Amino acid sequence: MALKNKLQLATFFISMLMLTACGGGGDDSAPRPATPAVTPPVTPAVTPAVTKTIRPLGPTSFDTALLDGSWRTACQASKALDGYDEQDIFNFKGNKRTTTKFFYLPNTNCKHSEEALRVREVAGIAFGEAVNKGTNTRHTKINITPTKVMLAPMNSTFEALLNNTGHTSMQSIYNGYGRTDWDRYYWKDLSNIEDARTNFKINEVVPDILQISDIMDDGTTHKVLKMGVQGGNLDSDGRPLSLATSITATFEQKTTTAQTTQVARLTGTWKYTCRIAKGNPKYYQNSTLTFTGNKLTTLINFYVGYANTDENRHLIDRHCKPDHSMGYQVEIEADIVVGKVINKGAANEHTEIGIKTTKVQIRAMERQFNRDFGSQSFYSKYTSKYTVNLYNGYGQTDWKLNDWKDISGVPDAIKKLNIGTQVPDIFKISTVTGGGKELKMGDYQGTFDINGRAMSLEAKGATLQ
Repeated sequence: MALKNKLQLATFFISMLMLTACGGGGDDSAPRPATPAVTPPVTPAVTPAVTKTIRPLGPTSFDTALLDGSWRTACQASKALDGYDEQDIFNFKGNKRTTTKFFYLPNTNCKHSEEALRVREVAGIAFGEAVNKGTNTRHTKINITPTKVMLAPMNSTFEALLNNTGHTSMQSIYNGYGRTDWDRYYWKDLSNIEDARTNFKINEVVPDILQISDIMDDGTTHKVLKMGVQGGNLDSDGRPLSLATSITATFEQKTTTAQTTQVARLTGTWKYTCRIAKGNPKYYQNSTLTFTGNKLTTLINFYVGYANTDENRHLIDRHCKPDHSMGYQVEIEADIVVGKVINKGAANEHTEIGIKTTKVQIRAMERQFNRDFGSQSFYSKYTSKYTVNLYNGYGQTDWKLNDWKDISGVPDAIKKLNIGTQVPDIFKISTVTGGGKELKMGDYQGTFDINGRAMSLEAKGATLQ
C-alpha cells in the first residue's frame, strides 16, 4: 500500500521522541519491563537540601501557531520501557502540551490491537528567546512544567503488572505506585502520589529547546519537530545545547478536498450489524452512518448484554435485539472532506477522508447508566458493572433518563473525542454478493501512518440501506 511505503520512507528521518485510542486487547503474554541490576545501597552523607533555581526565559518571538496541533512520532523500540515498542502523539495548544504515549508488544509495527499501556502527560509550556538564527541549528528555548500524569493498562498482562505492588519505581516509572485497583482500559491519575510526582517531575520546570523545520518526502512537505538532546551537554540552567535527531515528530496534515460525497458514492445511510467496536470494548453496539453533502451523522446504540470478547463464537445479532436492553445512545455530527483515491484500480484501492466532529450528544436509556453518567468524574472507574469508556458523563451531573445531553463544550470531551479537530481516515465502497453496496472505514485496531491515518480497512463494513 502506498501509505505504508510512505510510512517506511518517513521513518528514515523520523525517530521516537522520548520526553518522559481506540483501546484494544492484545496478546497477554507481553514481556515484563526489564529490571535493572540491584546495587547494594550506600548510606550517603547528610547534606543540606539544595533548591534549583532556573532563570526566567528572555523575550520570545516564537509564533505558537506554528506549533498548535498534533505531532506524531514514528514507531520504534521504546527507550523508556524495555521490551516494548512506542509511539507518541504531542498535542500543542497555546501554552499547553498534552502528550499521549502508546506502548505496544514488540515487533508489531505499533498495531493498536497489540497495545499494552497508555500514558497521558499534561504540561504547561513557556517560550523564550531564539538561538542561532539563520542556521540549520536554530532553535527556541522552552520550559516545560508537567502538571498531570495518568496511566491506563491496555491488556491483562499490564493490568496485573500495575496491580503488583512489588513492581516499584526502581524498576520502571510506569508502575502502579502501590494502587491495587487498576482495571483494563481505565485511566488512573497519579499526579498526587509523591513518588510519581518525583518520577514525572510534576510541577518542576524542565528546560528544553525546540526547532520546527520542513522536510520533503515523496513530493510532500512535512513539518518536523525536534527537541533537545537528552543526556548531552547542558547550559547552567540544565537546558540542552543541541538538537537531537532522535527526538522528532511529524505534524499531522489535514485531508484536502478532492471530490464530493456524491462522486465518491458515500451519500446515503449505511448500517453496521451488531459488533464490538470503538467506544466501549465491553459492550455490543450497532450503528448507522448517514452522509449528506459534506456532513456525517453517526448514531450508535450500546446494549447492556455483557460482551464476550470471543467474537468468532459470540458476536451475533441477537446481542443487539430488544431482549438485551439498550443502555445508551450516542449521536455524533461531523464535517467531512473527501480526499484523493489511493491505489486506484488495485485490490487495495481506498479513498482518504477527513472527519471533524462538531457535536456529540448522549442519551441514557437505562437507569443505571443515567446514574453513572451523573455521579462519576471523567477518569474514575465506575462502581457499577455497567461501565463506560469513550462515551460517559464527563463530569456532568444533570443527566435525565431518555433525554439527549450535548457534551460538545465540555473540555475533557473536546480532548477525548477530538471535537473540532479533523481526524484523518480512509474508506472503500465495494459491491457485495447480491448486488448490495458495502462501506468499510479504516481499521482503528490496525496501524497508522505519520498523519494518524489508518493503513488498513476494517474487516466487516456497513451496508447501504
